[in-house]
Amino acid sequence: MRILAAAGLSLLLVQPPAAPSILPETAVARLVQGLDAARAQRRNVWRDTRAIHSEGTVTAYVEIPRGDRRKWEFDIARNRRIVDRVLPREVGGYPINYGFVPQTISFDGDPVDALVLGRALRGGALIRGEIVAIMHMEDEQGLDSKIVLSPVMVGKRLHDLTDADRARLTAFFAKYKAHEPGAFSRVTGWGSPEEGLSYARQTHAFFTAKRGS
Repeated sequence: MRILAAAGLSLLLVQPPAAPSILPETAVARLVQGLDAARAQRRNVWRDTRAIHSEGTVTAYVEIPRGDRRKWEFDIARNRRIVDRVLPREVGGYPINYGFVPQTISFDGDPVDALVLGRALRGGALIRGEIVAIMHMEDEQGLDSKIVLSPVMVGKRLHDLTDADRARLTAFFAKYKAHEPGAFSRVTGWGSPEEGLSYARQTHAFFTAKRGS
């Protein structure tokens, strides 16, 4: 249990239970649909981009640049980003670059979400980064944890995740679905870089098992 405080915001976060070891059938079905949809492309960003590198860095595809209110999402069948919706002005833009880790499938049937620290990055960019944390989160579809990355340059991490960053991200992801009927979201805790890498490896294994079957 840990209390974070920043800009007058106090947050009590409790360590959540470990992720399940089995992918739900609904997520398996969405993975199969995604692989079928990607067959139309000779090279598909989600299917064919390497997820995890030998030294433990991870690739992230940037869907939403920091500060953007548009909820861009990668369309597997089209092999590009499309705008799904626009966040209300009172919610504001995303406080961090938002995307996904290729060659992964999470428990909600989508690729694993990736949050990339630093300046606003170009939408559609592929970024190689070092995992600095995992943000455990739940929404109306279930477990929706997000890996937090720092870009690396010449093997060196460019950014650290501060308590102020955690507080800001926790506050944003607690409210960003509040305007959607029947939707909710909440951050349930934060995990270590090692836990984040384990989550990336687990969800990559789900992908490779089904792709190779």
